[in-house]
Amino acid sequence: MQTTQQFLKAVYNAISKRRDSYVEMVMALAASHQVESVVALSESALYQRTFSSIYETLREVEIEEAALLKANVAMLAGCSQVLDGYEVYSGDSTFVKRSEAHTLPRSMKRLSSGELVYGHETYWTMRLGEPQTSWSGVVTVERMKQASVTEMAAAHMQRFDEYNSNAKLIVLDAGHGQAVLAGYQACQHTDIVMRLKSGQVFYQSPAPYQGRGRPRKHGMRFKLTAEAASPDEQQTITFKCKTLRISLWRDLHYASYSDIHGVILRLEFLDSDGKPLFSKPIWLFSTATNAKPETLARAYLWRSSHELTFRFLKQHLGLTSCQSPILTCCDNWYQLVALAMNLLLSLRDQLANTPPPWYPQARHKTVSQRQAQKQSLAFLLNVSTPIKPTQPAGKAPGRPMGYHPPPRTRHPVIRKTPKRRKTCPTCPLRAAS
Repeated sequence: MQTTQQFLKAVYNAISKRRDSYVEMVMALAASHQVESVVALSESALYQRTFSSIYETLREVEIEEAALLKANVAMLAGCSQVLDGYEVYSGDSTFVKRSEAHTLPRSMKRLSSGELVYGHETYWTMRLGEPQTSWSGVVTVERMKQASVTEMAAAHMQRFDEYNSNAKLIVLDAGHGQAVLAGYQACQHTDIVMRLKSGQVFYQSPAPYQGRGRPRKHGMRFKLTAEAASPDEQQTITFKCKTLRISLWRDLHYASYSDIHGVILRLEFLDSDGKPLFSKPIWLFSTATNAKPETLARAYLWRSSHELTFRFLKQHLGLTSCQSPILTCCDNWYQLVALAMNLLLSLRDQLANTPPPWYPQARHKTVSQRQAQKQSLAFLLNVSTPIKPTQPAGKAPGRPMGYHPPPRTRHPVIRKTPKRRKTCPTCPLRAAS
């Protein structure tokens, strides 16, 4: 309980305006069995204010980002495991789908299924909690405006790197580019484990300088699809009851970052006959040259907890519930969802694993995210918080005489292709041609 109380106090101190209502909303969201809408949080026993305060809080709350990041990092340090001495982080983006509306400042994205959706792209950096479970804590979340996922990863990596001197690994998927190494150069305690797209080219270190001409930057060419090169190291481990073969090549670099040397790993899951289960292996690049190959492989495969946390945020913590056209409200809601996730992580060890009778009765397992959410109401009602009790505010003055609220700003439709002139099918000129 002490960890939860310290976290709530740190979050409370990081908010300068509307902090009582905002922290109550965090607690109400963490204890909600089903999030029907944003305003439905006012029905919770943990929220002591009227429903109109929900809208005002999301619109007017002021949060100090540096203090909130410090509170998240401090709480996650005590609730998350390390992997061979490394704190493991993960960065990825998710699209928050919204309904199409002319008053919504939005972006547009075409999904892999071909569907064209509207909404906001958000980037999340998480601290992975336990390798055997899907628990993850949110370090920071930000709505993407014009930056790419690579730029967001570099910026987030520099923010949490300076908070302690512990060794860190941040795992990234193949959607991130090599430009993330520009942010890595400014970090002192963080290394990268990034998945690579097949067909990428790297270079070995050049031969020793012979004293004539400009010194070479690159050595022999190394292409991922080439199978002729024998690995420098190779080992086989067992990962979740499956055989995993890890091949490693040392002292390789990108063409644009010849001063940053790293290692390349190839991960292959094998069947009982020693043949690969999948047609394509997993290629990884890492700047942690002193780490064990098994550590780097397990760190990347641990990244699945990040995707499972995204699913939990959308299904049970109402990540897509905010339908306000005001971007400030959306940003504050995304931050509130992240804090609710961290609050559940802080009280996880205080709860008992008591699944329903129709569930497997494995009581030795860690409490899941959904189980913690269902049990958190009784726990949070007994937690001591710095929230001040509500007081009568009197009758609101209302709108001034003669005031008429302006209409909402209408935003143009986003187009990915130039607009074409429509032709009439019955036009005689078309028929003549």
